[in-house]
Amino acid sequence: MNVFDRNINFDALFKFSHISASTQEHLKKVYASFAICMFVAAASAYINVVTRFFQFSFLTGFGALALMIWLTATPHSRETEQKRLAMLAGFAFLTGINLGPLLEMCIAINPSVIPTAFLGTATIFTCFSLSALYARRRSFLYLGG
Repeated sequence: MNVFDRNINFDALFKFSHISASTQEHLKKVYASFAICMFVAAASAYINVVTRFFQFSFLTGFGALALMIWLTATPHSRETEQKRLAMLAGFAFLTGINLGPLLEMCIAINPSVIPTAFLGTATIFTCFSLSALYARRRSFLYLGG
């Protein structure tokens, strides 16, 4: 299925009915994959800063781009779910490695920025994830003015 050939149902944006069980199950999978990617990227960034093992930013950047293109080109099916999740985790790993030089610069300026940013991001992500997973009505998922 081509991504650009999909019909988008704009009426669903204004529908405030209850969320179906299948939609909530899909949300659980999406937020679980986001959480996996966040922790894989954080771990690989930490490994890169501590060990300085991967100093090939061009190669890891190209690898991350290649994995994202491969992920986009792989059709979604039950058989390819694990393969696509591995590609997404690989993309997160290489993206985390690419953050190494930026993190080293932040450490040189003020080392407390990194844990503050990570904990803030993780807290906000957790709050939004829990609200999306446990909200029964769609109206709770929209951010009001």
